[in-house]
Amino acid sequence: MSRHDAFGIAIKDEGLVQQMRWILFPPVLSIVLLVPTAILHNGELAVRLPPVLWGTAIAAYLCFCCFSAFFISKGDKEYSSAIALLSQGVLLIIVSLRAGSPLLSWVGLVCFVIGLSIIFYNVTNYSVSEGEESPEAVEAQNENVRERVDSLLSKLDMPVCVTDAKGVIIAANPKFCEASGAEGEDIMGELINEVLPIDQDTVSFESGKWWISQIKEGARYYFSLLPTLDCKPVVEDLSVHEHKGIAITDSDTGLLVEEYRLIRGPQEISRAQRYKRSVSGILLELLLNPSQDVNLSDKQKYMMFVAFATRVRQALRTTDCGFLLPDNRIQLILPETPVVGAKTLLSRLTTLPQDVFDDAVREAIHPKVKSGLFFYNGTTKMEYGIFSAAIEEDFLRGKDAAPASASEAA
Repeated sequence: MSRHDAFGIAIKDEGLVQQMRWILFPPVLSIVLLVPTAILHNGELAVRLPPVLWGTAIAAYLCFCCFSAFFISKGDKEYSSAIALLSQGVLLIIVSLRAGSPLLSWVGLVCFVIGLSIIFYNVTNYSVSEGEESPEAVEAQNENVRERVDSLLSKLDMPVCVTDAKGVIIAANPKFCEASGAEGEDIMGELINEVLPIDQDTVSFESGKWWISQIKEGARYYFSLLPTLDCKPVVEDLSVHEHKGIAITDSDTGLLVEEYRLIRGPQEISRAQRYKRSVSGILLELLLNPSQDVNLSDKQKYMMFVAFATRVRQALRTTDCGFLLPDNRIQLILPETPVVGAKTLLSRLTTLPQDVFDDAVREAIHPKVKSGLFFYNGTTKMEYGIFSAAIEEDFLRGKDAAPASASEAA
């Protein structure tokens, strides 16, 4: 089975899991539960119910159906399960009494109580977890956040601010203040939505247009600004690595460096999950199989990789991210790219050696590209670590691309 076939099956399985969630939709369960009600029907024990009670029960059942559809579409298993119990409880109590099945009425009552208990537990548990913290605890946590922001800035010079669970800004670095045009002291204590339109992807300041990235960690939210093509150079050209921070791009290949991947990768996955947008990931490795009479030095191998990596970077869109991994592999993150588009790009990239190396070089080193691919549709929970592991798994499972030979190029 080819790599893409296996990937396609995985996508179908994921879609099947999403469809299976609708088993909890009240009408689906009701069809199953009405069968024992019909079997245990006893006309002598039937109870005539007033129309107002029927109307109340039907209205409640329809409301539960609407809430159930909402929570199922969001993938919330806890609330959708609880509402399923509530709806079936109401249905069993009313219908079984009319059908003369008092035993099932008690079953319905138990279902209703269990469903209500689950909702009560979830609501109270959320309230406790989001409750007020003592001023001393808040200040201690905020100080810890400031230390973490300082640590982040020592590794990457980019605009960053941090808020608490209520959206109050508790820390911001000078680059963020410079990009937003705010004063450092004035911005502290402000609500984030007064500084950034957090319901949008981008924000425009006098410094230019920026991408907004948001990551939640515990009770804190980390907001960073990523430059677009319209940005003025508020973030220094870090590729020269002359002052502080680290280089964002590798000077040889132009690809983004590993340190930046560990920050940008989670941001892209978080954005895709937040706005329910797709993102594709690709892993590439250039394999060289020189002939027996060809001896390549490490420098020669590296220069061949640099030539290949440079062409990979040139094949990307401005919104795509190409990262240089420590083992000279390349990871690509393609925002808002469907699986068909990712496969099309991958097909082009695996044939790049034909364009990068001339006939004589290809006959001597027999270059080929090994690859892996993973697609995330943005509708389920996802972490960047899991996303990268899935790409790696497909990479290890996949076959190498066919060597680029001179005859193929002809």
